[in-house]
Amino acid sequence: MAEKPSDVICDGDICRRVTPEEEAAIKPETTSNTEPRVFALLGASPLLGKGEAKVPLSSITGPNKVIGLYFSAHWCPPCRHFTPQLASTYKRFKDEDPRAADWEIIFISRDRDQASFDEYYSEMHWLAVPYTEKKIATGLSKLYKVNGIPTLVLINGETGAVITTAGREAVSEDPECLHFPWVPKTFREIMQGASLVDPPGEKSANDDNVDEAAGPALERLAGKVTLLYFSASWCPPCRRFTPELVKTMKALREAGKAVEAVFVSADREEHAMKEYHSHMTWPALSFSDKERNHELSQRYEVEGIPALVVLDEEFNIITTEGVGAVRSDPTGSHFPWRPQPMERLSERQIDSINKGPMLLLVANADDVGAAEAFAKQVLEPVAVAARGAEGGDEWTFVWALAGDDLASKVLKFAGGLELGDKEYGALLLDVPNQMAWDLGKLGVQINEAGLATAVENHKAEKLGKGRMLFTEDDD
Repeated sequence: MAEKPSDVICDGDICRRVTPEEEAAIKPETTSNTEPRVFALLGASPLLGKGEAKVPLSSITGPNKVIGLYFSAHWCPPCRHFTPQLASTYKRFKDEDPRAADWEIIFISRDRDQASFDEYYSEMHWLAVPYTEKKIATGLSKLYKVNGIPTLVLINGETGAVITTAGREAVSEDPECLHFPWVPKTFREIMQGASLVDPPGEKSANDDNVDEAAGPALERLAGKVTLLYFSASWCPPCRRFTPELVKTMKALREAGKAVEAVFVSADREEHAMKEYHSHMTWPALSFSDKERNHELSQRYEVEGIPALVVLDEEFNIITTEGVGAVRSDPTGSHFPWRPQPMERLSERQIDSINKGPMLLLVANADDVGAAEAFAKQVLEPVAVAARGAEGGDEWTFVWALAGDDLASKVLKFAGGLELGDKEYGALLLDVPNQMAWDLGKLGVQINEAGLATAVENHKAEKLGKGRMLFTEDDD
């Protein structure tokens, strides 16, 4: 096995590179009058321009407009390194590009005092959210789940939709703005002209003497569900998961499913990649095709490995949580693992728990059938309504038995759930905001109406007293 790179950490079943930020794309939230949430936040107060000018948001929105939201701070070394790069690119764009009027940047500060904000903003050539408007800055950070800085989010200036959350990488890789506004390529665009190679030892259908048959990628994947497997030989969690995926692929093929996997390697040496590939039963993107490898990783926001992205026959995303799907359904009985409004708690939801609110219904019994029936009655309608609303894809709705191992771990992490002699209880867990609520303790009735009201109250930040995560004290 190849040696793990020094700039990679492995924690449990995930290996990831050490980076200064973690990014997540979201769909734009909207207010009741259909105004994009981002515009509602930014328009709550005039923006700050040079010379303390007050600039209305309306002056930079509209057709063909692009707005960059720059989350940064004076105290942050990576920010201090990137800001001059961004300033140079921005100035060149404004001076030379015929689309100069179409791009504006807004600085959203993470500085700790006004003086630091003033000093840092003096180095910038764009607009800013005033330092005193902490509620706006906090709302934008929450909206885009900005956990690390510097982060540059590019949005459509007419609709508020996210163009890319990888603005920092885009500017760094394309300082001349040749590909502005850096709309991510589709899978078809990335893979156009690409070839896939079979595992070492596999024989070509046309040439028995060829060890690694190459074939046009899009042709080989046409009409099939595609599993993009991001992995590496140096990654222990990957080495553990690969045999599981081999078994699942075997089961799917024997069941006649139209499916193909593609190994996208994070190995740094070709011989290591080939040795690892020999343990798989599916083709790989060539080791030398590093640009496509990078583009796929960016396109699907792969931050840790192993990662398994499942695409449908038209190459649309079914789920980015394929690793959990395979582990919870190794025989592929629920293939292609389309997300459901409500499911039983499994490893498939682990990543989702960290990305948004989760409502967990817990049955204080061992009767799986009765628990599932009750969940369908009281939780599923709430899940369908919530996930069908704007921003609903951030929510996770699951049920479990109190004695389930994973449920026990989640409840312990959240500070527990007081069931007593009750048949059912419910936990609302919001990891991004580091809060948890035992709904029973709040007097919430464990029925459809009660759970629906709890969801709406959480959205309105009116749920009531909860427990702050990572502490011993209630909030």
